[in-house]
Amino acid sequence: MPAFPLPAVAVMRWESEGKRRYQVRDDEATQARHERELALWEQVWTYPQACAWSMEPWRWPTVAMYVRTFVVCEGSDATAADKGSLHRFADQIALTPAGMRENGWAIAAVEVGAGAPPAAPSDGADGGSDPATGDEVGQRRTRRRMRD
Repeated sequence: MPAFPLPAVAVMRWESEGKRRYQVRDDEATQARHERELALWEQVWTYPQACAWSMEPWRWPTVAMYVRTFVVCEGSDATAADKGSLHRFADQIALTPAGMRENGWAIAAVEVGAGAPPAAPSDGADGGSDPATGDEVGQRRTRRRMRD
């Protein structure tokens, strides 16, 4: 799992002196929000899609923006625009069925138990160690590139 690529966002709170109102940084809330982002970042890297993300570092900031937007949407001050953005980010990183189709991805079922075929060691000759050609995601990408 890569490090979270976004800086912490300062959380502000309102204070007042007489009739004057102003905002000040809330260090405790800023730290709590950043810790929540880091916890969610760790969680999303356990999803099956993380296998594909790990091969595409250019996608990591989008995954991070999904995490940040998710944390915003957990709060009571989230707007409809925030929630719409969350859905768009989820599509971009294939966390929705539509996003999976858009990216040409599929999650293979894992067979476990006595009926599962034994894992064959790969020396690279069969393409099994090359993620661009050896897995279903790579095969779909190759077909898509050939069409384009």
